[in-house]
Amino acid sequence: MKKKILATVGVVLGLSFLIAINTPASTKANSNLLLASVDWVQSQLNPLTTRVSTLEKQIKEQDALIKQLQKAVEEGGTVITPPTTTPTPPDNSTDLPSVVYTNANNVKVHSGATRNYKVLATFTANKALNVIDKHGSGTNLWYRVEVSSTVKGWIHSEDVTTTKPSTATPSSVVAKEALNIRKGATTSYASIELVAKGTSLKYISSFKNAKGETWYNVQSPKGNKGWVLSTLTEVR
Repeated sequence: MKKKILATVGVVLGLSFLIAINTPASTKANSNLLLASVDWVQSQLNPLTTRVSTLEKQIKEQDALIKQLQKAVEEGGTVITPPTTTPTPPDNSTDLPSVVYTNANNVKVHSGATRNYKVLATFTANKALNVIDKHGSGTNLWYRVEVSSTVKGWIHSEDVTTTKPSTATPSSVVAKEALNIRKGATTSYASIELVAKGTSLKYISSFKNAKGETWYNVQSPKGNKGWVLSTLTEVR
């Protein structure tokens, strides 16, 4: 009986020794398995993180567009519905001029590409403006221009020219026939003074009206200021 007890104790001690020897190796294997699992999870999360960042960027862009449209409505302009496809970048081809020049006085730059939008600035003739984009075509063509380093706006193509004007400013306008100096730049305005053929008038500025007529703002020898039709005069 005593021998059996001693034998049993021996077996138990032997098993305990074997477990003590094998425990560190098992723990190391489990650690390696855990690290491998963490790496796999991380590899699955990285693409998801990238997609989330992309979606957040798109949401910010959409939010900025919504705020811009809301501002346009508040300013009384007509909302131009943005295209449903990806916007095309500004056209830098030869049909998009780099610079345009105002061709009359009182040329207005608007906050949007219609005359209903808020007026951002008004320029006299021969003002050079850098072009950064365009909208529409034909008689509905608008250019997006730099009003200043921080302000951009839209100007109608009929109010500008791509031909650089002469730097020389006319000093006088000579009447080619007897003509009326009028209060405004159309024949519907009343006459201020009738001048004879050959009268030299002091040149002040020019203006193109809604009919496409160019009128000169002048001062007569008597000191009267008004407007004369360009086709009836000669600029010197």
